[in-house]
Amino acid sequence: MISRFLLALLAVALVPTPALADWRRAETTHFVVYSNGSERGLRDYAVKLERFDALLRILNAGMEPPTGVRKLPVYLVDNRRELQTIQPGLADSVAGFYRASPRDIRAVLVRGESDDVLLHEYVHHFMSHNSPGSYPGWFREGYAEYFMTATVDGRGNATFGFPNMGRLRTLQQQRWMPLEQLLSATPNALERRGQRWSFYAQSWLLTHYLLSDPDRMRGLNAYLLARRRPGADPVTTLTDALGTTPEALTRDLRTYMGRLRYAELTVPALDPAVEVTRLPDSADDLMLVGLDVLDGAPDDKGPELLSQVRSAASRHPDDPFAQTVLGQAEIAWGDAAAGDAALAAALTTDPDWVEALLASAHRHISAGDEMDDPAARITRYRQAQELLARAHRADPTDYRVLGTLARIRKSAEDYPTPNDLETLRTAVFHAPQVTYLRGEAADAMIAVGEDAEALYYLLPIANDPHGGALAERAQERIDAILARRASAASASGTAQPSD
Repeated sequence: MISRFLLALLAVALVPTPALADWRRAETTHFVVYSNGSERGLRDYAVKLERFDALLRILNAGMEPPTGVRKLPVYLVDNRRELQTIQPGLADSVAGFYRASPRDIRAVLVRGESDDVLLHEYVHHFMSHNSPGSYPGWFREGYAEYFMTATVDGRGNATFGFPNMGRLRTLQQQRWMPLEQLLSATPNALERRGQRWSFYAQSWLLTHYLLSDPDRMRGLNAYLLARRRPGADPVTTLTDALGTTPEALTRDLRTYMGRLRYAELTVPALDPAVEVTRLPDSADDLMLVGLDVLDGAPDDKGPELLSQVRSAASRHPDDPFAQTVLGQAEIAWGDAAAGDAALAAALTTDPDWVEALLASAHRHISAGDEMDDPAARITRYRQAQELLARAHRADPTDYRVLGTLARIRKSAEDYPTPNDLETLRTAVFHAPQVTYLRGEAADAMIAVGEDAEALYYLLPIANDPHGGALAERAQERIDAILARRASAASASGTAQPSD
């Protein structure tokens, strides 16, 4: 016979228990890190990121990013299944990714996996805040590869330049691409996977070589300055700066590979402040799928995602985060009126909830776009502007708010006004990584004759190794600016200005 004590235990075991609120948020000077793991692990990783950022700032004092920019959100997840919930379609071999789009900028990593990918992407993120137009594709990737294996401990002992072993094997085992191709190629343009691996590996080696010697560093700086000039030759600018030839430089790189050394440095010890808060229970149910909803899932996946969100949000009827995710999903794939009601409920609970304000503003803009009556359309746009103004007051660093304000204004007859230009400048200041924003800012500057500023926005897009069609479009606009300059210089008999 089962004792009453065991029966009581069995009954307790069978009673459904609420999910534990595992998600926490850690905020530091430059990062906001989310994790559904232990608080200790979250704190440790947030500290690691701050120390890595500090190392980059010390080693790049001449190009230190401005202060007051938007903090980078980083999400640490438990496994690849959770990673693929945020970004469906990722290969099983992928352990993390970085994304910069008009919808969001974020990095995501599986806890316990190598963080080389995350640190690589953070170097790009960091570099984007500093005269990014001066960096050709191979150097952008080589520099990120160079620093992604860096370490900094609590006493300030730092190492950097240690090879990623996969890249080193590529250098040892695969055929190298010609230097001329390396200096002008982009990974997206390389058809074979082996070529792309060679591009990253050789870019890392060339960067390592140039940074390892003071004379070569001076040559690198001269090269980067020369490359800032639109139309500069990608090969001769480097070989002339170094006083060498492509063949001789390739031989030097092969020799250098045999005596690689990583660098050691003692930096000021850093014990960064970390503020950790436990997120509400709704995060357990909706954090991951909420990011997928924010990104906009394909229409064929929308109904399934909507069903999942409805079920989860029903357990949190008074939670602004849950109601915001529900509102976004309903508007995208379900009952738009129910979505409006969910967003209104979120803002009743928290009037300054930026995600709900943004989603409501986009709802008004979309409705206005579909209206034939100009007066009704303007009314919708003004409602959106009021919501966006509230969002901007709540978070002045949110580039999405500024970008959306600029988008509303594009249909106005007097666009772009000085205020429009300043809105775009501020948006790019907080999110220089988002190529769409840079392109919008460039178009506005071209419209008012500010070609020099337009080039500042366009050059990073054109030099982006992963830019694809956007890079081609940016280069077309650069070429048009240069042609106008050449024509004006020819007509006036003066030299063409340089930037």
